[in-house]
Amino acid sequence: MNSLLNFISIVAPIIFAACLFKLKNITMEMKIWLWAVCALIIIFDAYIIIKDKKAKEKKSKREVLYNRLYERQELFNRNLPRTLLDTLERNPLLVDSFQTGQRYEKEHKFKEAIEAYRGCLNKASVTEGDKLALNILMGNCYYFLSEWKEAEKHFRESLNIFKRAENKIARLPAKSVALGNIGNIYHNLGKPDEALEYYQQALEINKKLGYEQEIAHNLSNIGTVYNELGKHEEALKFQEEALEINRKIEDEPGIANSLNNIGVVYNDSGKTKEALKFYQEALEINKKIGYEEGIANVINNIGLTYSKLREINLALNYYQEALKINRKIGYKEGIATNLGNIGLVYITLGQSKEALKYYQEALEVFVHINAQPRIEILLKIIKIIEDEKKEK
Repeated sequence: MNSLLNFISIVAPIIFAACLFKLKNITMEMKIWLWAVCALIIIFDAYIIIKDKKAKEKKSKREVLYNRLYERQELFNRNLPRTLLDTLERNPLLVDSFQTGQRYEKEHKFKEAIEAYRGCLNKASVTEGDKLALNILMGNCYYFLSEWKEAEKHFRESLNIFKRAENKIARLPAKSVALGNIGNIYHNLGKPDEALEYYQQALEINKKLGYEQEIAHNLSNIGTVYNELGKHEEALKFQEEALEINRKIEDEPGIANSLNNIGVVYNDSGKTKEALKFYQEALEINKKIGYEEGIANVINNIGLTYSKLREINLALNYYQEALKINRKIGYKEGIATNLGNIGLVYITLGQSKEALKYYQEALEVFVHINAQPRIEILLKIIKIIEDEKKEK
């Protein structure tokens, strides 16, 4: 329709100007004056069309950037197999420091937890098996703090310890956890092929061990990557298989996570009603077990769905609720994701000044956690908004 109107706005003055040649009862001076008016109209219409085209191109470019930033927060499973934790609890010289670290983790005081675990590592009585588990625990804390290089260092150290271990079979659960967690890091760095490779290695180990809880966790991670690659049917298959296992072993956090991930697949497939149904079910379980990270994750996803449905004010409420929880528990990546999503809401509402405030705050967090790809996207978005302000 717009193309037709643009065509008419250019062609009509040309036709009118051509018709002036046939008119004999108008003086040449009048014809010249009318031709000049037609020329000005054509130039003005061409200017408007070009300006509109550039604005649309800029908007399209901006929306591509928004959509790349318009992300879900990651939900990271910090649980370790019971066999690994038992070895630490059985060591009387480590148990106090270990339990202190566990308490700090539950309180989301990850820096303090890291120091408690480091204290265990420095004790003379620490065994190779203890070191393996402690490095994974420290890596988990660094991961939650979005210090991925430090997290990867500890996960790889645990793999090095595994290579030196005499009883490798007993240490296989630790190896699978470390591999899966390195996969999570690659996933966050935007390297899906590498992430899948590590997830598959972890899955193979857990299938050999028959460790169903971790099998479900690996399947869920693989499904998440496939969904992000646009392979929704494949993703749904993995998530439903994970849900079936989690229900079988009655793992409530796992069930909630699987329901949430199925909701994500439906949302990305355009089936928003089904997505909201699964999100609500996941949210109820997370609230029942008091899992705040899970609650914030699902609430953010519900906000994304309402944004997709153009129910902007509802979306804003959910993002703000998720942000409040993430600030409470200190989850920096979640905080930055929520801030970015709130910024996009304000852009949609035409409030670029308010959007800029949230994007700049998100940028500070991303710089702090060194999330380079998202820093680059945010800098481009902020520049576009600032350039648009100058043009007005």
